[in-house]
Formats: sequence, C-alpha cells, structure tokens
Amino acid sequence: MLTIISFSCDESDTTIPELKSLIPISEIDLSTILSEPSGIVYNSTNNSFYIVSDTIAKIFEINLNGNLIKEILVNANDLEGITLSSNNDTIYVVEESDNLITSFLLNGSKINSFSKDVSTNSSNGLEGITFDNMRNLFVINEKFPKYLIKLKNQVELGSYEITEVEDLSDICYDNALDCFWLISDESKKVIKISKTGIVQSEWSIPFDKGEGITFVEDKMYIVRDSDSKMYIFTKPE
Repeated sequence: MLTIISFSCDESDTTIPELKSLIPISEIDLSTILSEPSGIVYNSTNNSFYIVSDTIAKIFEINLNGNLIKEILVNANDLEGITLSSNNDTIYVVEESDNLITSFLLNGSKINSFSKDVSTNSSNGLEGITFDNMRNLFVINEKFPKYLIKLKNQVELGSYEITEVEDLSDICYDNALDCFWLISDESKKVIKISKTGIVQSEWSIPFDKGEGITFVEDKMYIVRDSDSKMYIFTKPE
C-alpha cells in the first residue's frame, strides 16, 4: 500500500525560508573524460568521486582535481544517480528508463537489481539515490510525480511528495546535519530539508541542468549535464 506524505511545512509553520544565491568558487571541465554527467558521490575511503553519465554504461572515478583515476564498465542503462554503501564497498545506481535500482561491486560486477516504478511518464523516472545513517535507502523520481521514496531491504516504507521545486535531479544525505540536500535542474535550486520534510533553506544557483550533488567537508560539488563541468561551491549554511 502506497503511503504519500506531502513534503512541505505544516499549517502551523508559516516561516518561509529566504531564497539565497550561490556563486561557484571554481569549476572543473570534465568533457575530456565523459559527457553529460548525471550523478556524483564522494568516496571517503579513496578521497575521490564516482560519476555516472546517462550516455554510457560506465562509472568514472576521478580525484578531487577532476583527473581520471579509472573507468568501471557496468551492465546498466541510462544511469542517472549513484551512491555508496556506508563502508564504501558497494555502488548503487538508478537506471531511469527501466526504473531500476542496481548494485555493483567496486570492480563493476553486478550484485542485484530490482524495480521501483512510480513514474507516470517514461521520460521522468528515477533520478537520484542515497542512504541515511539508519541504512534506509532513498530514491527520487524526477517528476510526474516528484517523489522521495524510502526503502529498506527493497521494501517501500513510504513515499513523500516534494512540492518546493519543479523537478528533482539528485539527492544527497548529510550525516553531520542529519538532513537531505536536493538539486533541481528546472528550478535552478538547491534545497535542504529535514528528515521530517520541513524545508530548512533554499538557494538559487546560476545555471540549469544541475544533475548531481555531493559534499566534501566544507565544499559542495555539482555536476552539470549540458557543459560536462563540475562546479565547486562553499557549502551553504
């Protein structure tokens, strides 16, 4: 049974977060490595990033300066989001066109794949994936509907509607703050929400096509689809 909970402030909370603006402090061109990056995650074990593209069935590992470390060939299609297990030994991705959640070993060997299809439009399926500190898995559907879906051992625990942006492009869990960060391509926004669904802050960014978001200490990294660049921001407060 599908449980839908609106991800917005309740009626007693009338505070609307001020929309602030973010400007990149630097950018890195990834176009010689891959085109159309669609998801990114930080690997704290290797101090590196894993990036996926929806144009090729590979996972790219790069260092923090944007240099290629290795390419991992995987049996997957239309990769749109990526995350890691808590001990960084398993890679999880979402495959948008097939609405699949798939896991791999670090060498690219496939472990498992299962379907989570909530989209009403085949062009707007699963877009992002992350784990929280309780090992719950969260995936987002781009739009029609804009859902954040909570799972445990492939069982859905709840489905939450996000109403503050036009679409959902990626999600990242912040362990230090115990909250989620979301990026929206169409709204040109980054939003921070509590795990109970309250919007804590929102920021505009100076471009669309932001498709992936992750953090390393006090820096926020966003990959952009249209120019194959990684933009670096000071982490918002």
